[in-house]
Amino acid sequence: MVYTKNSRLLIVVLAVLLSGCTPHWEITFLSSEQVPQTISYEDVHYFLEKSAEEVDAIPLGQLLYAEGYTLVDRIVFSMDDSSVESYDWETIAGQTTISYDGTVRISGEESRPKSIEIHRALYHYFPQYSIMDIAPTMISTLGLPELPGEMGTSRFSGSAEYGVMILLDGVQYSKLMELIDEGDLPFLQQYQTDIQMALTVYPPVTTAASAALLTSTPPQVNGVFGYGYRSTESITLFDIAAEAGFLVTAVEGSSLPFNLSNADIILSGDRDGNGFSDDNVFRNSLNVIESGMPDLLYIHFHEIDDMGHSYGPESPEYKQALMRVDGYLAEIYTKLPNNTLLAIFADHGMHTTTDGGNHGTLTSEDMIIPILFITK
Repeated sequence: MVYTKNSRLLIVVLAVLLSGCTPHWEITFLSSEQVPQTISYEDVHYFLEKSAEEVDAIPLGQLLYAEGYTLVDRIVFSMDDSSVESYDWETIAGQTTISYDGTVRISGEESRPKSIEIHRALYHYFPQYSIMDIAPTMISTLGLPELPGEMGTSRFSGSAEYGVMILLDGVQYSKLMELIDEGDLPFLQQYQTDIQMALTVYPPVTTAASAALLTSTPPQVNGVFGYGYRSTESITLFDIAAEAGFLVTAVEGSSLPFNLSNADIILSGDRDGNGFSDDNVFRNSLNVIESGMPDLLYIHFHEIDDMGHSYGPESPEYKQALMRVDGYLAEIYTKLPNNTLLAIFADHGMHTTTDGGNHGTLTSEDMIIPILFITK
């Protein structure tokens, strides 16, 4: 017999009810910055239903983000017997889940906290920018109608004839700034003081970030909760632009990780067989600009993320990928027509793992991204 996700969850609920024990529990989130918040079975059940996979637990980070916690430093569990357990969040974030019955698992170890005290990570300033700011900025600059329900903020007060959005997949903010300080990224170094520390959405993966980028709304609004989702029913920036009669072109790598409706898609691939697609993305982007600049141009460089997964964000390969893209950015900028607003940004960051790198956790390395707006 094949069980669907809904039937499996129904069986779990029926089993609990038949056993005479309802799945009623509560855990209180505490912090010095927010009023106490109580989570329960219903909160976990909501995200279990939204999961694209067959799971009986969700990352604890998903609940933290849903309750407004984005950058966490430390969490402290308080138990019924008055004992406490303190954890460095970034150390355990990728291995911590909470199940429908309120059990928290950290690398397989189980506990049932009655409250969780959350300590926010400290930065010289808390990021004020968001990936959800990019669409409103393009819309206001190009004179387009607002997106329905947009939650981002326009970050540019002027106007422009053209808009260009360049996604640098998987760029870790701190590593980018380190390489700029070392003089390895000469194009971006010119705009170092203009590069903003910003937040992406949870989970910090390309699908969820793409939806937030294009709709200016978070996952609970646009319906893209992470892996397994490739499109949104919400109205996007490209929909608004196409409705206004704008020409929208998107230059991608070997595949389309997220559905870009109402855009002319150019898949670049690894046409020269050198193992990379970014050089082909670069050449196709120049060809688009030189053959007839569209009103709105979207360019997606994938190689930084690929090198991060394979070798980690501290590797020479990751650094070299960033350096190559910096060179591409310099030449693209010179070819752009005057009166263009250019947005350069990442979709998510990257953290080091034992076998390379990864992303998708509620940690500063994954959640903090760079955003740069410049004009020509």
